Amino acid sequence: MQQQQTLLGPERGYMSGTDVSVTGLLPAMSFGEPCLAMAEAPDGVMIENLEFALDLDRTGITVFDAGGRLTYANRAFLSLYGLSGVGNIRGQSVLEVAARVRPASMTASSAQNCLAPAGWQEEQMGEQHYDIPLASGGIVHVSHHACSDGGWVSRHVPAANVFPVSQSVDELIPLQTLIDQLPDYLWIKDASSRFLVANLALARDSGREKSSDIIGLTDFDLHEHGKASQFYAKERGILLNGTPMLDEEECIVDAAGREKWLSSSKIPLRSTQGEIVGLIGVARDITARKKAEELRQRAFELEESARGLAAALEKERHLNAMQRQFVSMASHEFRTPLAIIDGAAQRLVRRRDELSPDFVGEKSQQIRQAVSRMVELMESILSFGKLEAGAIAITPVPVSLRELLSTCCRRQESLSKGHRIVMETDALPDKIMADRSAIEQVFTNLLSNAVKYSLQPSSIVVRGWCEDNEVRVTVKDHGIGIDADDLPRMFERYFRARTSTGIAGTGIGLNLVKQLIELHGGRISVESKRGEGSEFTISLPLGAVE
Repeated sequence: MQQQQTLLGPERGYMSGTDVSVTGLLPAMSFGEPCLAMAEAPDGVMIENLEFALDLDRTGITVFDAGGRLTYANRAFLSLYGLSGVGNIRGQSVLEVAARVRPASMTASSAQNCLAPAGWQEEQMGEQHYDIPLASGGIVHVSHHACSDGGWVSRHVPAANVFPVSQSVDELIPLQTLIDQLPDYLWIKDASSRFLVANLALARDSGREKSSDIIGLTDFDLHEHGKASQFYAKERGILLNGTPMLDEEECIVDAAGREKWLSSSKIPLRSTQGEIVGLIGVARDITARKKAEELRQRAFELEESARGLAAALEKERHLNAMQRQFVSMASHEFRTPLAIIDGAAQRLVRRRDELSPDFVGEKSQQIRQAVSRMVELMESILSFGKLEAGAIAITPVPVSLRELLSTCCRRQESLSKGHRIVMETDALPDKIMADRSAIEQVFTNLLSNAVKYSLQPSSIVVRGWCEDNEVRVTVKDHGIGIDADDLPRMFERYFRARTSTGIAGTGIGLNLVKQLIELHGGRISVESKRGEGSEFTISLPLGAVE
């Protein structure tokens, strides 16, 4: 015991004054010898001095024997855990003492860790450390040191760098009372994300009655695992990087099952040395604001939907009107050539006894033109219907565009003797890959329009060439032209320009032409001036050329 006597001697200063620390004594308390050897020493004065010194230390100290029964506890330990006297617990087991020191918010395992190292019953102890939350809101750093006789000595050090030991409970009560009046959540957590301080609003929405009921818990005790994991990950970032989280919107479900939106801010809590030892958080309930925002968004979406429905309804009404107009025009278009055929046939019948070759030729030409117009009209309507139904298919084959244009031009000239069609197509390639029927319908329609909207006599020019990796063909007339305001709408379904008033037509021809050209990967455009004629340009990719 000579070593212990030397440590307790006045020359080392362990007995001078009340602000004495004997933390350094613990390694000398025979961690290599039986912990209770000093109790057997004949020098009772030394034992008395040792106990007196230990009672002056602010560090709580306990000694348990190999059987797990308390043999010693100093005053600091009793004060930390709110115990009245060592006589009430001396000789009690770990479980019995744990039941005395455990607050409502502490788990049974935490209470045992507070008093005994893990594995003490299997005699597999080593030096162990734990952070234990107190009912008062603080944290105690507990370390257990094994002794050779199977017992152990434990140190209980208040986390003075977070909550100064000199601060009394009386000083904390006004602060707790103040934060309990706040409607917002307010809390302080340690470096392990355990609650050290929490106000009443947070506690009650977490299903607890008092602020103290939440101390020592974590978000995993308050929220479902997924949400708690999100909070924990964010807090680890704050604790590791020191970067605050400000005004972040978070959604939780409180103990009553109500969904709440919070505007949360969390900032690192630093010690006087500048080290991050925890975090401070505050959260404001913004559920009402979020619901108002959702209502505004929903109202906006409903308004947008209503506007969309109104626009669709108006479009449908317009389309129905155009369709009725189309039916009327198509009926008229059929009646006109039928009337021509009927009139020519009647005159032939009436003058059958005096028919001259010229008269027969004239009436035959009228009948041919009327039949051609009816065939063209029926083909346009049928093709248009197939396009609308998505039933038309383009089948590209090698086609001589120069020959196809010549056929269309000669046929149109034979039906309209007063118009001359000029072809300038020598620059076209010999063949292109295209659907012959579709391309023939395109140019038949364009040539028919050029004749229909031009006064007799006049010429129509068809030009073809290659440019910018494209095959281009233009059909130009010198007819009545198109108003500038009507040009952007020339390829719309059922649309007819103002200059076409009084001229037969259905309004589907140019729309059909545009769709057939686009199915070939090409495009169509128009240039026109009222009273000067129009020029339509067809462009097809040169890649389609064989």
